[in-house]
Amino acid sequence: MDMATTPAAARPREPGQINVLIKAFAVLESMAAIGAPAPLRDIAAAADLPKGTLFRILQTLLGLGYVGQNPDDGFYHLTSRLSFLGRNARHEDLKLLVSPHLRALSERFNETVNLGVLEGTHVYYLTVLEARRNLSWKVETGSRDVYYATALGRAIAGHLPAPAREALLAQTVLRSRTVHTVMTHEGLRAILADVAASGIASDAEENDEGVVCVGAPVFLDGEVVAAISMSVPVSRYSDALGAEIAGALRGLGLDFRSAPAG
Repeated sequence: MDMATTPAAARPREPGQINVLIKAFAVLESMAAIGAPAPLRDIAAAADLPKGTLFRILQTLLGLGYVGQNPDDGFYHLTSRLSFLGRNARHEDLKLLVSPHLRALSERFNETVNLGVLEGTHVYYLTVLEARRNLSWKVETGSRDVYYATALGRAIAGHLPAPAREALLAQTVLRSRTVHTVMTHEGLRAILADVAASGIASDAEENDEGVVCVGAPVFLDGEVVAAISMSVPVSRYSDALGAEIAGALRGLGLDFRSAPAG
């Protein structure tokens, strides 16, 4: 067993380490290993901690939102807040690669710029740089939207290999976000075909009233892994601005290569 798989509580202590943090991570790792809601005694045994110490740690994690407690039996469980941290950790390298381009777009257009990835039938916002204007569209990092109504999601889905794209379409349940949302699979399939041909995706008030988005895919080693989009209030949007944004996105060269191992 290497250090990456050794439970936190069993790893050698290093000078300067904070003991209570080691215990807290031992609790989280033990709960993850159990894989189901569990009573305090089972978690204490798995984490090798006294019940009193464990109770205080669990109460702290409950307050922070990383642990939940079933009202019926009192069993403790991990929450989706941890999955949010994990999702962002998995994409740190991607965010580092793309960040300079996000900042360049933000500086040039002073509109909200988004980086998102496709997970299931949703896009998750990994990074959001808000416009420095009184009137701007605000999206929270870590939030999600349906892929089919967003430029972000369409930019990714349109560049998936054909079998993967068809599989995604097969599991897509279309629900209206606004009066403009595409509501037929035939219409969505045509939109994604246009995205694949042009390299640019858009949505005109299909996900949110009053907002137009323009997006482009991000590739890593030749495979689409994410997308960048810009969100513009309808009051500032024009066809000319849309064409300028599309040209800027195409000019970024969002086709990266993994760093060589070692």
